[in-house]
Parts: sequence; structure tokens; C-alpha cells
Amino acid sequence: MFFGIDREISPLKADLILLMVTLIWGGTFPVLKILVTALQPMYLVGMRFCLAFILLTPAAWPKRRQLDRGTVQNGIILGLLIWGGYLSQTIGIQYTTASKAAFITALSVVITPILAAVLLRKKPEREALVGVVLAVLGLAFLTLDFTDPWALAKGDLWVLACAFLYASQIITVDRYGPTSDPVLLTWVELGTVALVGLVAAVLVEPVPQIRGITPWGCLLYLAVFATAVAQYLQIRVQPHTTPTRVSLIFSLEPVFAAVLAFLFLGERLPRAGQLGACLMLFGVLVSELGHRNEPKTQSMAVE
Repeated sequence: MFFGIDREISPLKADLILLMVTLIWGGTFPVLKILVTALQPMYLVGMRFCLAFILLTPAAWPKRRQLDRGTVQNGIILGLLIWGGYLSQTIGIQYTTASKAAFITALSVVITPILAAVLLRKKPEREALVGVVLAVLGLAFLTLDFTDPWALAKGDLWVLACAFLYASQIITVDRYGPTSDPVLLTWVELGTVALVGLVAAVLVEPVPQIRGITPWGCLLYLAVFATAVAQYLQIRVQPHTTPTRVSLIFSLEPVFAAVLAFLFLGERLPRAGQLGACLMLFGVLVSELGHRNEPKTQSMAVE
């Protein structure tokens, strides 16, 4: 037993735990919105993943003799993709709302099959193509100012770059993940993000002066709950439910983010933004349901 989870997990219990994980991930967007006022983006990403790396070390250290060259190389590649994704998301959320950032980040779900078709020559399913059309239409309603429809907010573009990097990371995991021990691969991945993030921060950004309990509480939330605990829970319980149910649960992340952003930050999407968010969510659901015939459950989220 770990984190209070028994060995035998019913499908209902697995779904409820994954719903809690999704809620935790949804909470990262308003937390990030608060934290970027106290920490520069590179330090924020570096410190978050440094804490997560330390938390994972007790589980990975006993397996260190199994660490081979391939796992190190793949972990570094994945780490660089994640670092780019988290950094662009953290920069972008300074200039847009937590709600919009959450829905744009969710585009990684519909971007993934298109990139896979280009990079891995995997033919996209019909549902994935329909999801892309709906998501792009929703993105237009969510982000464009229709008095100047060619003007995208700077923050929205940064978060859109994040969605592409997340999709690239998912494809890379699909390609190289099965060849490595998941704990060791994640350990190298987190260590890469921590190292690159902190070195880049020292070279580019001023040393932060973190004052008050709120920034430290937000940072611990991101590192402990949204990274270490949530990743463990996902890996532990996801095999006990079905891919379709997991897809539907994880698709609720931007909805949770929008609700929490409203409750804690007072953010409210305009009518066009609400329509765009609904279209994007529907596109994500359609794209995810295209995987309903997959024989096994896979890791389907990055947070």
C-alpha cells in the first residue's frame, strides 16, 4: 500500500482517483498565475522539477544499476521537450488568463495524432481529424479579438507553442518509452528539466527573492502534488480502468481549471470565449474517443 491505495483497485475507485488527479492538474493553472508574480519563469520551472526529482530519487536510486545509455539519452530528449513545454506555458500564462491557458494546452491531445502522422507516418483516424477542425475553430473563438482577427495575444501564442511541445513529448514517449524502465526514465527526465531549468535561470534571470508563505505553498503544490503524487497515482491506477474512460476524465482538466480560476482569481470567459472553450473541449473529446479500440491504457497526460 502507498498513498493509501490497496493492491486491489476497482474500476470505480480508479476512475475516482484519476478524477482527483485531473482536479489537481486543473489547479496548476491558477496556481501558476499566482506564482509567476513572485518567480521568473525559468527559476519557477527549474525549482519545481528539482523538488520533484528529489522526491522521486528514493524510488529510482535502488534501480540505478539498471540505468543504461538508451534510458539516459531518451530521458534527456524527453526532459528537453518538457522543459520547453513548461517554460513556454509559464511565460505565456503571464500574458493570458489561466482559463484560456488550460484550454489551449488541451490542444496537445488533437495535435498529437497529426504530428504522429507526419513524424511517424501513422495515418490519423477520422475522429482525430474532426477533433482538429473543432479545436481550431474553438481556438479562434477563444483567443481572437474579432475587431482585429489577425491579432493573437502574445500569451496565447506561447501557450500554443507549449501544446505542440507537449504533443511532441507524447509521441517521443510512444516511440521510446517501452524500451526503458519507467521509473528510471522519469527520473532522468525530471533531472534534465531541473538541471537545464536552473542553469538557464542562473544565466538569464536575476536571483529571486521569495517572500511570504503563498509562493512557497504554490511551489510545493506544483512539485509535490501536481508532479510527484499525481504522476504516481496515474501510473498506479490507470491500468485498472479503460482508455475511453481515462480520456473522458482527463478531458475535464481545462474545465476544472476554468472553474478554479473563477473561484480563486475571479476570471470569467466572455461569451465568444465560452463558445470557443466548448468547441475545443468537444474537439478533444471526439479526438480522444477515436482511441476507444486501443487494446491497452497508455499514459495520456503530461502534467
